[in-house]
Amino acid sequence: MNDHPNPRLRTLPLGQGAEAPLFAARVVAITSGKGGVGKTNVTAGLALALAAQGQRVVVLDANFGLSNLDILLGLSPKYTLEQALHGEKVLEEILLEGPMGVQVLPTSSGLQELTRLDTMSELRLVQGLQRVAETVDWLLIDTAAGIHDSVLKLLLAAQEVILVATPEPTSLVDAYAMVKVLHLREPSKPLWLLVNNGQSAEEARETVEQLQEATGRFLGKQLKVLGMVPHDPHVLQAVRQQRGVVELFPDSPASRAFGAIVRQLLGQVSLQPDDFAAFWSVPAPGDTP
Repeated sequence: MNDHPNPRLRTLPLGQGAEAPLFAARVVAITSGKGGVGKTNVTAGLALALAAQGQRVVVLDANFGLSNLDILLGLSPKYTLEQALHGEKVLEEILLEGPMGVQVLPTSSGLQELTRLDTMSELRLVQGLQRVAETVDWLLIDTAAGIHDSVLKLLLAAQEVILVATPEPTSLVDAYAMVKVLHLREPSKPLWLLVNNGQSAEEARETVEQLQEATGRFLGKQLKVLGMVPHDPHVLQAVRQQRGVVELFPDSPASRAFGAIVRQLLGQVSLQPDDFAAFWSVPAPGDTP
């Protein structure tokens, strides 16, 4: 079990404002202001790195309509969240056993109706997640990008949010927009910043500083820096082989970064922007599967 005090999964906002009981799982939503920042790769990397630390992990692919987590990990689901939300299956029946013991709740791709869940579908999802969360240490929710209502409901339901951004100006602008929307909805929401695909430690630090300056100046909110994942060709190699980079290339720069980030989430270390350089400083041995 993890050491995080009193974790909880709260119900999706259905108008009653009620909260579910406390659960053993630590519920974290991974999101981004814009698409194309590698959010799903980050989710997979965190899940596998947590599993490598002996943690029990379930990942919900909540990128409704454009899901690809199962493809990324080389899984072939027989049933998906579509059947569970329609009441044809319960959530436990669609769980997939993934690499390193990580379990995945897959979602259908190309179904627009999943982006607009009705009240009954939301209730089935919440109740199913409550049951699943009782059996694991972590429930990771890979959301769609952007600030659509379906995304915001999941972010507000999670205990914590990890915001993935890249150094590109468009990503920074959209990341700030996401912080602003969440801050207005729930100012106390714990919000981690993770910089992905940085070309250098200096670039990653500048990205953190720019976002911190904007959120501090205009929102009075200080983001918690979770860490950064460097640009690493091993990530693309792993994607092409439909494997997680942490599983396939455990000594690669990206995998070492995921390991450091997970250690911070587990409270074992406190990673600072000045530590980012470590991910480029040591050659990665054993880069062949």
